[in-house]
Formats: sequence, C-alpha cells, structure tokens
Amino acid sequence: MIEIAICDDEQYALDCITKEAVSYGAEKGIDFSVDRFSDALALEEEMQNGKRYQIYILDMLMPKMNGIEIGKEIRKRDQQAVIICMTSTKDFAYQAYGIYAQRYLLKPLKRAEIFEAFDFAVASVRKLGKMFYVNTADGIFGVLCREIEYVENSARTLHIFTSGGKEITSRFLRNSFESDVSELLGHENFIQVHKSFVVNLDHVKIYDMNQITMRSEKQIPISKSRQAAVKRFYLKYISEQY
Repeated sequence: MIEIAICDDEQYALDCITKEAVSYGAEKGIDFSVDRFSDALALEEEMQNGKRYQIYILDMLMPKMNGIEIGKEIRKRDQQAVIICMTSTKDFAYQAYGIYAQRYLLKPLKRAEIFEAFDFAVASVRKLGKMFYVNTADGIFGVLCREIEYVENSARTLHIFTSGGKEITSRFLRNSFESDVSELLGHENFIQVHKSFVVNLDHVKIYDMNQITMRSEKQIPISKSRQAAVKRFYLKYISEQY
C-alpha cells in the first residue's frame, strides 16, 4: 500500500485529487491510502505524532502555513518522500525546487498531468524499497538503496555510508569494485564518479565539475576522465526530477 497525504484548503482540489488517485489506483492495480487535510497545521500535527507518507500533494497558497513551509517540515523528517506541489500560479516554482518537489501542477488540475505525476511518484516509491546486500564480517547485511549516500572502495573493502550516519564495511573484495556495486549502478540515481566512489544523486547537496558535496558535507572527487559523463548523467537526473 502507498500512503498519500493531500493538503489543500480548497474542497474542490481535495475532491479532484482524491478522485483521480482512486481512478489511477484502479487503472494501475495499485492500492492507495489517502488522508486529506484542509490546512497544513493539521498535517504538521499528524507528522509530529509520528505519521509518515510516501507521497505528499501540497497546495502552495494556504492560510496559516503555506505549501513551502509545510514542505520544509516534511524534508526535516524525510528526505526521500515524493512531494507534488499544486497551485494556480507559477510564482512558487523556484521555491518548490528548494523543498525538492518533483512535480508542479497548475490549477485548474488536468487528469493527464495528475496521472503523469502519479506515474513518477509510484516509480520513485517502488525504487526506494529496493535493498542492497553486503557481505560483512557479521554476515549478510541488507540496506535500503535509498538510504545509501555513497560507497567508497578503500583497501579492497566496500564502505557504505548511509543518510543516517551509519557505516557498513564489507569483507575483502574478491571481485572488482565495479562488479560489486554493479547492482547499484543499475539504478538511475547511482553513478560512479571516481575509481573509488559511487554516489547516490538523491543525497547530493552541491555539484561542480571537480567534486560533489553530499548532504552529510562529505566532499567526493570527480576524476577528470569521468567529468563529462558525470555532468551528462547529473543533468539528465535533474531534468527527470524537476
């Protein structure tokens, strides 16, 4: 089941998105659970009580707390949830980028655009559930791919660093680094930027031609031979996200 939060102070928008979510789920064979909020403070209270959603659909113009403000609260708790913004104006588009909103729907809402947003959101949610397994001294350890910030090859061992600050160390590598991380490199958000580093672009804070700064503030070099390929990959990733 995929859990969705819809937050809008306009009843028609709540009804429209809910109806389209039900239609989309029926058409695609996906089980959606939808919670509706007529103001952002109610959604914030629900999150403070520990509730999390995989998809958030937020109106930008709401009294008391607007969509950007509640989006920032969501990002404090969850860097990976899909955020879809909706509004009657394009004025918030730049600010929506700041909360890593993946889609921006303009009112009046159109079914084709809503369905495209759901296509992207569902694909993202499914991707986040994939596991990467590491052979460690304590046995086989599984970590969610979405939680991996970057992987480093050091002294022929894998060091997997997660967004939660954990480090998982593998046994001595019998194969090449590329072979052992090939499963990750098959995902559209992972790229090898250096002979010793693979990064998850979902956790990149700053990119430039010579290095990448992760959200943990770790600075990872980009080898000269890979700079052009990394730039193309990163721009493609950004265009698909935003």
